[in-house]
Amino acid sequence: MKRISTVLAWAAVALLCLLVALNWTTLLAPAALNLVVAQVQAPLGVVMLGVTVVLLLLFLMAFMQSQIASLLETRRLLKEVQKFQDLADKAEASRIEGLRSLIDTEFRQLHARLGAAPTAVADATAPGEAGFRPRSLKDVLTGRP
Repeated sequence: MKRISTVLAWAAVALLCLLVALNWTTLLAPAALNLVVAQVQAPLGVVMLGVTVVLLLLFLMAFMQSQIASLLETRRLLKEVQKFQDLADKAEASRIEGLRSLIDTEFRQLHARLGAAPTAVADATAPGEAGFRPRSLKDVLTGRP
């Protein structure tokens, strides 16, 4: 849609330039112009062409101002998104570090329990003791008698 409107705008400008070139002598013909406070002799075609050019420049300036405002807003939003992305990345890294620390601690505790388990199992399963009851690995790991 944007491309079509751009092509149509340039086509309109080209058509206006063609009409001006073909009718230049008619545009230069002097005419009486009433300016409310005075009446002057001037080429009406050139005056109308000047007004058209001024309006075209005003529309072009308004369009450029709109585009610049849009680009500045986009840049501001991009910076804000980047800031939140960095914040989310830091939070995720912190959660991952906390999880890694928790897993490391749990593995150390498990390793310590497993290191103590063979001796505890051997002591608990000694056949010469009164009230002999074999203990399961789960009982040894949880510390139950």
